[in-house]
Amino acid sequence: MPNPSTPSKRILFVDDEPCLLQGLQRMLHSQRRQWDLSFAKSGAEALALIETASFDVVVTDMRMPGMDGAALLERVRELRPGIIRIVLSGFFDMEAAVRAVPVAHQFLAKPCDPEKLRAAIDRACGCNDMLPDENTRRIVGAIGKLPALPRTCAALMRALEEPEVSLEEVGRIIEQDVGITAKVLQLVNSAFFGLLREITTVRMAVNYLGLETLKHLVLTAEIFRTFHPERNIPGFSLEEFQEHSRLAGQIAARLPASKAVSSSAVIAAVLHDAGKLVLASRLPQEFALMLRVSAKDRRPLHTVEPQIIGTGHAEIGGYLLGLWALPPPIVDAVCRHHRPEAGEGGLDVLAITHLADALAYEAAAISGNDHPGCSLFDEEYVSRLGVADQLPEWRELAAQLAKAPANL
Repeated sequence: MPNPSTPSKRILFVDDEPCLLQGLQRMLHSQRRQWDLSFAKSGAEALALIETASFDVVVTDMRMPGMDGAALLERVRELRPGIIRIVLSGFFDMEAAVRAVPVAHQFLAKPCDPEKLRAAIDRACGCNDMLPDENTRRIVGAIGKLPALPRTCAALMRALEEPEVSLEEVGRIIEQDVGITAKVLQLVNSAFFGLLREITTVRMAVNYLGLETLKHLVLTAEIFRTFHPERNIPGFSLEEFQEHSRLAGQIAARLPASKAVSSSAVIAAVLHDAGKLVLASRLPQEFALMLRVSAKDRRPLHTVEPQIIGTGHAEIGGYLLGLWALPPPIVDAVCRHHRPEAGEGGLDVLAITHLADALAYEAAAISGNDHPGCSLFDEEYVSRLGVADQLPEWRELAAQLAKAPANL
Protein backbone atom coordinates (compact mmCIF):
# COMPACT_ATOMS: atom_id res chain seq x y z
CA MET A 1 0.00 0.00 0.00
CA PRO A 2 1.33 3.50 -0.81
CA ASN A 3 2.37 5.60 2.14
CA PRO A 4 -0.02 8.62 2.30
CA SER A 5 2.78 10.74 3.79
CA THR A 6 5.00 10.15 0.76
CA PRO A 7 4.82 12.95 -1.87
CA SER A 8 3.19 11.66 -5.03
CA LYS A 9 4.79 14.06 -7.54
CA ARG A 10 8.34 15.33 -8.04
CA ILE A 11 8.54 18.91 -9.30
CA LEU A 12 11.74 20.67 -10.39
CA PHE A 13 11.83 24.48 -10.47
CA VAL A 14 14.60 26.19 -12.44
CA ASP A 15 15.51 29.89 -12.16
CA ASP A 16 18.78 31.79 -11.99
CA GLU A 17 17.45 34.17 -9.30
CA PRO A 18 17.99 32.66 -5.81
CA CYS A 19 15.42 35.01 -4.29
CA LEU A 20 12.75 33.74 -6.64
CA LEU A 21 13.55 30.11 -5.87
CA GLN A 22 13.37 30.89 -2.15
CA GLY A 23 10.04 32.59 -2.72
CA LEU A 24 8.71 29.56 -4.56
CA GLN A 25 9.90 27.32 -1.74
CA ARG A 26 8.03 29.42 0.84
CA MET A 27 4.97 29.81 -1.37
CA LEU A 28 4.66 26.07 -1.96
CA HIS A 29 5.56 24.96 1.58
CA SER A 30 2.01 23.70 2.11
CA GLN A 31 2.42 21.32 -0.84
CA ARG A 32 5.30 19.38 0.72
CA ARG A 33 3.03 16.42 1.56
CA GLN A 34 1.88 16.15 -2.06
CA TRP A 35 4.97 17.31 -3.92
CA ASP A 36 8.65 16.55 -3.59
CA LEU A 37 10.17 19.91 -4.57
CA SER A 38 13.65 20.41 -6.04
CA PHE A 39 15.29 23.65 -7.14
CA ALA A 40 18.06 24.40 -9.65
CA LYS A 41 19.82 27.71 -10.33
CA SER A 42 20.72 26.98 -13.94
CA GLY A 43 19.86 24.80 -16.90
CA ALA A 44 23.05 22.79 -16.45
CA GLU A 45 22.25 22.14 -12.79
CA ALA A 46 18.70 21.09 -13.75
CA LEU A 47 19.96 18.63 -16.35
CA ALA A 48 22.36 17.11 -13.83
CA LEU A 49 19.42 16.49 -11.48
CA ILE A 50 17.24 15.07 -14.27
CA GLU A 51 19.94 12.61 -15.27
CA THR A 52 20.16 11.20 -11.75
CA ALA A 53 16.54 11.37 -10.54
CA SER A 54 13.03 11.08 -11.94
CA PHE A 55 10.71 14.09 -12.12
CA ASP A 56 7.09 14.49 -13.15
CA VAL A 57 7.22 18.22 -13.97
CA VAL A 58 9.89 20.80 -14.82
CA VAL A 59 8.96 24.47 -14.37
CA THR A 60 11.56 26.86 -15.77
CA ASP A 61 12.19 30.53 -16.34
CA MET A 62 12.98 31.63 -19.90
CA ARG A 63 15.79 34.16 -19.47
CA MET A 64 18.80 32.50 -17.88
CA PRO A 65 22.51 32.86 -18.69
CA GLY A 66 24.24 30.03 -20.49
CA MET A 67 21.26 27.81 -21.19
CA ASP A 68 17.88 29.52 -21.37
CA GLY A 69 14.51 27.93 -20.69
CA ALA A 70 13.78 26.94 -24.29
CA ALA A 71 17.16 25.21 -24.66
CA LEU A 72 16.68 23.44 -21.33
CA LEU A 73 13.23 22.15 -22.26
CA GLU A 74 14.53 20.94 -25.61
CA ARG A 75 17.12 18.84 -23.77
CA VAL A 76 14.49 17.63 -21.27
CA ARG A 77 12.27 16.54 -24.15
CA GLU A 78 15.16 14.57 -25.64
CA LEU A 79 16.26 12.98 -22.37
CA ARG A 80 12.94 12.48 -20.55
CA PRO A 81 10.01 13.06 -22.93
CA GLY A 82 7.51 11.94 -20.31
CA ILE A 83 8.27 14.94 -18.07
CA ILE A 84 5.66 17.71 -18.24
CA ARG A 85 7.37 20.92 -19.37
CA ILE A 86 6.12 24.31 -18.14
CA VAL A 87 7.54 27.79 -18.71
CA LEU A 88 7.11 30.25 -15.81
CA SER A 89 8.50 33.57 -16.92
CA GLY A 90 7.98 37.29 -16.55
CA PHE A 91 9.57 38.02 -19.91
CA PHE A 92 8.32 36.94 -23.30
CA ASP A 93 9.32 38.44 -26.60
CA MET A 94 8.45 36.97 -29.95
CA GLU A 95 11.89 35.41 -30.40
CA ALA A 96 11.55 33.64 -27.06
CA ALA A 97 8.05 32.48 -27.93
CA VAL A 98 9.17 31.10 -31.26
CA ARG A 99 11.76 28.93 -29.52
CA ALA A 100 9.60 27.89 -26.59
CA VAL A 101 6.40 27.01 -28.44
CA PRO A 102 7.57 23.63 -29.82
CA VAL A 103 9.06 22.38 -26.53
CA ALA A 104 6.82 23.70 -23.72
CA HIS A 105 3.50 22.11 -22.85
CA GLN A 106 2.26 25.16 -20.96
CA PHE A 107 3.17 28.79 -20.31
CA LEU A 108 2.63 30.65 -17.01
CA ALA A 109 3.42 34.30 -16.35
CA LYS A 110 5.27 35.84 -13.41
CA PRO A 111 4.18 36.88 -10.91
CA CYS A 112 2.04 33.77 -10.64
CA ASP A 113 -0.65 33.41 -8.01
CA PRO A 114 0.16 30.36 -5.81
CA GLU A 115 -3.26 28.84 -6.36
CA LYS A 116 -2.97 29.26 -10.11
CA LEU A 117 0.46 27.63 -10.12
CA ARG A 118 -0.72 24.74 -7.96
CA ALA A 119 -3.82 24.27 -10.12
CA ALA A 120 -1.79 24.25 -13.34
CA ILE A 121 0.63 21.63 -12.04
CA ASP A 122 -2.10 19.48 -10.49
CA ARG A 123 -4.14 19.61 -13.67
CA ALA A 124 -1.13 18.70 -15.82
CA CYS A 125 -0.25 15.78 -13.55
CA GLY A 126 -3.90 14.71 -13.53
CA CYS A 127 -3.66 14.06 -17.26
CA ASN A 128 -1.73 10.89 -16.38
CA ASP A 129 -5.02 9.33 -15.27
CA MET A 130 -6.16 9.39 -18.90
CA LEU A 131 -3.08 7.51 -20.06
CA PRO A 132 -1.72 5.21 -17.33
CA ASP A 133 0.92 3.56 -19.55
CA GLU A 134 4.21 5.38 -19.01
CA ASN A 135 5.71 4.39 -22.36
CA THR A 136 2.74 5.85 -24.25
CA ARG A 137 2.98 9.03 -22.17
CA ARG A 138 6.61 9.40 -23.21
CA ILE A 139 5.64 9.08 -26.87
CA VAL A 140 2.88 11.67 -26.57
CA GLY A 141 4.90 13.94 -24.27
CA ALA A 142 7.60 14.37 -26.91
CA ILE A 143 5.12 15.89 -29.35
CA GLY A 144 5.37 19.64 -29.85
CA LYS A 145 3.05 19.90 -32.83
CA LEU A 146 0.59 17.75 -34.73
CA PRO A 147 0.85 16.91 -38.42
CA ALA A 148 -1.24 19.01 -40.78
CA LEU A 149 -2.43 18.75 -44.37
CA PRO A 150 0.16 20.14 -46.79
CA ARG A 151 -2.53 22.02 -48.72
CA THR A 152 -3.85 23.61 -45.52
CA CYS A 153 -0.35 24.69 -44.52
CA ALA A 154 0.24 26.14 -47.97
CA ALA A 155 -3.09 27.98 -47.95
CA LEU A 156 -2.41 29.45 -44.50
CA MET A 157 1.09 30.57 -45.44
CA ARG A 158 -0.19 32.21 -48.63
CA ALA A 159 -2.92 33.97 -46.70
CA LEU A 160 -0.58 35.29 -44.00
CA GLU A 161 1.76 36.69 -46.64
CA GLU A 162 -1.10 38.69 -48.19
CA PRO A 163 -1.00 42.32 -46.94
CA GLU A 164 -4.79 42.69 -46.94
CA VAL A 165 -5.82 39.27 -45.63
CA SER A 166 -8.64 39.36 -43.08
CA LEU A 167 -8.76 37.67 -39.69
CA GLU A 168 -11.93 35.93 -40.81
CA GLU A 169 -10.18 34.34 -43.79
CA VAL A 170 -7.26 33.16 -41.65
CA GLY A 171 -9.66 31.69 -39.11
CA ARG A 172 -11.59 29.88 -41.84
CA ILE A 173 -8.41 28.20 -43.09
CA ILE A 174 -7.26 27.20 -39.60
CA GLU A 175 -10.65 25.63 -38.89
CA GLN A 176 -10.06 23.16 -41.72
CA ASP A 177 -7.15 21.49 -39.94
CA VAL A 178 -7.07 19.54 -36.67
CA GLY A 179 -3.36 19.98 -35.93
CA ILE A 180 -3.27 23.73 -36.53
CA THR A 181 -6.51 24.27 -34.58
CA ALA A 182 -5.14 22.41 -31.56
CA LYS A 183 -1.87 24.36 -31.53
CA VAL A 184 -3.51 27.77 -31.95
CA LEU A 185 -5.89 27.04 -29.07
CA GLN A 186 -2.99 25.87 -26.91
CA LEU A 187 -1.21 29.16 -27.48
CA VAL A 188 -4.13 31.49 -27.02
CA ASN A 189 -5.18 29.78 -23.78
CA SER A 190 -1.69 30.07 -22.29
CA ALA A 191 -0.65 32.81 -19.88
CA PHE A 192 1.73 34.05 -22.56
CA PHE A 193 -1.10 36.20 -23.88
CA GLY A 194 -2.47 37.18 -20.47
CA LEU A 195 -6.14 36.55 -21.27
CA LEU A 196 -8.57 36.25 -18.37
CA ARG A 197 -10.98 33.87 -20.09
CA GLU A 198 -10.79 30.54 -21.88
CA ILE A 199 -10.98 30.76 -25.66
CA THR A 200 -13.06 28.01 -27.24
CA THR A 201 -13.44 29.11 -30.86
CA VAL A 202 -10.86 29.50 -33.62
CA ARG A 203 -12.28 32.86 -34.68
CA MET A 204 -11.86 34.25 -31.15
CA ALA A 205 -8.36 32.79 -30.98
CA VAL A 206 -7.33 34.47 -34.23
CA ASN A 207 -8.81 37.79 -33.10
CA TYR A 208 -6.89 37.68 -29.81
CA LEU A 209 -3.60 36.56 -31.34
CA GLY A 210 -3.70 38.99 -34.24
CA LEU A 211 -2.16 38.60 -37.66
CA GLU A 212 1.35 39.72 -36.74
CA THR A 213 1.66 37.18 -33.94
CA LEU A 214 0.28 34.43 -36.15
CA LYS A 215 2.73 35.35 -38.90
CA HIS A 216 5.67 35.04 -36.51
CA LEU A 217 4.48 31.76 -35.04
CA VAL A 218 3.37 30.14 -38.27
CA LEU A 219 6.08 31.32 -40.63
CA THR A 220 8.99 31.31 -38.17
CA ALA A 221 8.21 28.83 -35.39
CA GLU A 222 6.41 26.43 -37.74
CA ILE A 223 3.78 25.62 -35.10
CA PHE A 224 2.60 22.80 -37.32
CA ARG A 225 4.32 20.38 -39.64
CA THR A 226 3.06 18.80 -42.82
CA PHE A 227 2.34 15.09 -42.75
CA HIS A 228 5.03 13.13 -44.58
CA PRO A 229 4.95 9.53 -43.33
CA GLU A 230 7.93 7.34 -44.15
CA ARG A 231 5.51 4.87 -45.70
CA ASN A 232 1.83 4.86 -46.53
CA ILE A 233 -0.50 3.65 -43.81
CA PRO A 234 -3.11 1.41 -45.47
CA GLY A 235 -6.58 2.44 -44.40
CA PHE A 236 -5.58 5.96 -43.30
CA SER A 237 -5.89 9.10 -45.40
CA LEU A 238 -5.10 12.46 -43.86
CA GLU A 239 -7.51 14.08 -46.31
CA GLU A 240 -10.35 11.81 -45.21
CA PHE A 241 -9.36 12.26 -41.57
CA GLN A 242 -9.55 16.05 -41.85
CA GLU A 243 -12.84 15.84 -43.75
CA HIS A 244 -14.38 13.67 -41.02
CA SER A 245 -13.21 16.11 -38.33
CA ARG A 246 -14.54 19.10 -40.29
CA LEU A 247 -17.89 17.40 -40.81
CA ALA A 248 -18.15 16.47 -37.12
CA GLY A 249 -17.54 20.11 -36.21
CA GLN A 250 -20.22 21.30 -38.62
CA ILE A 251 -22.73 18.81 -37.24
CA ALA A 252 -21.89 19.79 -33.65
CA ALA A 253 -22.56 23.44 -34.48
CA ARG A 254 -26.11 22.55 -35.57
CA LEU A 255 -27.17 20.21 -32.80
CA PRO A 256 -29.43 21.78 -30.15
CA ALA A 257 -27.36 23.02 -27.24
CA SER A 258 -26.83 26.21 -25.29
CA LYS A 259 -24.43 28.77 -26.75
CA ALA A 260 -21.87 28.10 -24.02
CA VAL A 261 -21.96 24.36 -24.69
CA SER A 262 -22.01 24.71 -28.46
CA SER A 263 -18.76 26.70 -28.81
CA SER A 264 -16.76 24.16 -26.80
CA ALA A 265 -18.55 21.22 -28.42
CA VAL A 266 -17.63 22.39 -31.94
CA ILE A 267 -13.93 22.50 -31.02
CA ALA A 268 -14.15 19.14 -29.23
CA ALA A 269 -15.83 17.62 -32.30
CA VAL A 270 -13.11 18.98 -34.59
CA LEU A 271 -10.35 17.69 -32.29
CA HIS A 272 -11.98 14.44 -31.15
CA ASP A 273 -9.69 12.21 -33.25
CA ALA A 274 -6.44 14.13 -32.63
CA GLY A 275 -5.02 10.96 -31.12
CA LYS A 276 -5.10 9.32 -34.55
CA LEU A 277 -2.59 11.93 -35.73
CA VAL A 278 -0.31 10.86 -32.88
CA LEU A 279 -0.68 7.20 -33.86
CA ALA A 280 -0.12 7.91 -37.57
CA SER A 281 3.03 9.97 -36.95
CA ARG A 282 4.57 8.17 -33.96
CA LEU A 283 3.28 4.57 -34.07
CA PRO A 284 2.58 3.99 -37.78
CA GLN A 285 3.15 0.21 -37.76
CA GLU A 286 0.87 -0.37 -34.79
CA PHE A 287 -1.70 2.00 -36.29
CA ALA A 288 -1.65 0.12 -39.59
CA LEU A 289 -2.20 -3.16 -37.75
CA MET A 290 -5.14 -1.74 -35.80
CA LEU A 291 -6.74 -0.40 -38.98
CA ARG A 292 -6.27 -3.77 -40.67
CA VAL A 293 -7.90 -5.68 -37.81
CA SER A 294 -10.73 -3.13 -37.60
CA ALA A 295 -11.50 -3.49 -41.31
CA LYS A 296 -11.19 -7.29 -41.32
CA ASP A 297 -13.44 -7.81 -38.29
CA ARG A 298 -15.75 -4.87 -39.16
CA ARG A 299 -15.25 -3.49 -35.67
CA PRO A 300 -14.86 0.13 -34.62
CA LEU A 301 -11.21 1.11 -34.32
CA HIS A 302 -11.54 2.15 -30.69
CA THR A 303 -12.48 -1.42 -29.72
CA VAL A 304 -9.35 -2.80 -31.40
CA GLU A 305 -6.76 -0.30 -30.11
CA PRO A 306 -6.65 -1.42 -26.43
CA GLN A 307 -5.92 -4.99 -27.52
CA ILE A 308 -2.81 -3.89 -29.42
CA ILE A 309 -1.36 -0.89 -27.56
CA GLY A 310 -3.33 -0.96 -24.31
CA THR A 311 -5.16 2.31 -24.90
CA GLY A 312 -7.06 4.18 -27.62
CA HIS A 313 -6.79 7.25 -29.81
CA ALA A 314 -9.42 9.04 -27.70
CA GLU A 315 -7.35 8.76 -24.52
CA ILE A 316 -4.15 9.68 -26.37
CA GLY A 317 -5.76 12.78 -27.86
CA GLY A 318 -7.26 13.81 -24.54
CA TYR A 319 -3.90 13.40 -22.81
CA LEU A 320 -2.08 15.59 -25.33
CA LEU A 321 -4.73 18.33 -25.29
CA GLY A 322 -4.73 18.18 -21.49
CA LEU A 323 -0.96 18.68 -21.43
CA TRP A 324 -1.52 21.66 -23.71
CA ALA A 325 -4.02 23.06 -21.17
CA LEU A 326 -7.01 23.24 -23.47
CA PRO A 327 -10.28 23.88 -21.58
CA PRO A 328 -11.27 20.87 -19.43
CA PRO A 329 -14.70 20.24 -21.05
CA ILE A 330 -12.98 19.90 -24.44
CA VAL A 331 -10.27 17.61 -23.08
CA ASP A 332 -12.85 15.42 -21.30
CA ALA A 333 -15.05 15.16 -24.42
CA VAL A 334 -12.09 14.17 -26.60
CA CYS A 335 -10.95 11.58 -24.07
CA ARG A 336 -14.39 9.99 -23.59
CA HIS A 337 -16.18 10.47 -26.89
CA HIS A 338 -16.31 6.69 -27.42
CA ARG A 339 -17.30 5.87 -23.85
CA PRO A 340 -19.75 8.55 -22.72
CA GLU A 341 -21.71 6.34 -20.35
CA ALA A 342 -20.45 8.27 -17.31
CA GLY A 343 -21.49 11.63 -18.77
CA GLU A 344 -24.35 13.56 -17.23
CA GLY A 345 -26.13 16.82 -17.91
CA GLY A 346 -28.09 16.23 -21.12
CA LEU A 347 -26.63 17.60 -24.34
CA ASP A 348 -23.35 18.74 -22.85
CA VAL A 349 -19.99 19.00 -24.64
CA LEU A 350 -19.35 15.27 -24.30
CA ALA A 351 -22.80 14.31 -25.62
CA ILE A 352 -22.59 16.63 -28.63
CA THR A 353 -19.10 15.34 -29.48
CA HIS A 354 -20.21 11.69 -29.30
CA LEU A 355 -23.27 12.34 -31.47
CA ALA A 356 -21.39 14.46 -34.02
CA ASP A 357 -18.66 11.85 -34.43
CA ALA A 358 -21.13 9.01 -34.96
CA LEU A 359 -23.31 11.05 -37.35
CA ALA A 360 -20.29 12.16 -39.39
CA TYR A 361 -19.03 8.58 -39.63
CA GLU A 362 -22.36 7.35 -40.95
CA ALA A 363 -22.90 10.26 -43.33
CA ALA A 364 -19.49 10.01 -44.95
CA ALA A 365 -19.79 6.26 -45.43
CA ILE A 366 -23.31 6.50 -46.90
CA SER A 367 -22.39 9.37 -49.24
CA GLY A 368 -19.59 7.16 -50.55
CA ASN A 369 -22.05 4.28 -51.10
CA ASP A 370 -20.23 2.25 -48.50
CA HIS A 371 -22.51 1.84 -45.52
CA PRO A 372 -20.45 1.18 -42.39
CA GLY A 373 -20.58 -2.30 -40.99
CA CYS A 374 -20.64 -0.93 -37.46
CA SER A 375 -22.01 2.07 -35.61
CA LEU A 376 -20.19 4.50 -33.36
CA PHE A 377 -23.37 5.30 -31.41
CA ASP A 378 -23.57 4.17 -27.81
CA GLU A 379 -27.25 3.24 -28.12
CA GLU A 380 -27.85 2.95 -24.39
CA TYR A 381 -26.35 6.38 -23.83
CA VAL A 382 -28.35 7.92 -26.69
CA SER A 383 -31.52 6.43 -25.24
CA ARG A 384 -30.69 7.80 -21.81
CA LEU A 385 -30.20 11.25 -23.34
CA GLY A 386 -33.73 11.03 -24.69
CA VAL A 387 -32.76 11.96 -28.25
CA ALA A 388 -33.20 8.66 -30.09
CA ASP A 389 -36.33 9.94 -31.85
CA GLN A 390 -34.34 12.90 -33.22
CA LEU A 391 -31.67 10.77 -34.89
CA PRO A 392 -33.48 10.49 -38.26
CA GLU A 393 -33.62 14.28 -38.54
CA TRP A 394 -29.97 14.63 -37.51
CA ARG A 395 -28.92 11.93 -39.95
CA GLU A 396 -30.54 13.88 -42.76
CA LEU A 397 -28.74 17.04 -41.62
CA ALA A 398 -25.42 15.18 -41.52
CA ALA A 399 -25.98 13.76 -45.01
CA GLN A 400 -26.63 17.25 -46.41
CA LEU A 401 -23.50 18.65 -44.75
CA ALA A 402 -21.41 15.75 -46.05
CA LYS A 403 -22.28 16.69 -49.62
CA ALA A 404 -20.97 20.26 -49.21
CA PRO A 405 -17.25 20.34 -50.15
CA ALA A 406 -14.74 22.32 -48.12
CA ASN A 407 -12.81 24.94 -50.07
CA LEU A 408 -9.49 26.47 -49.06
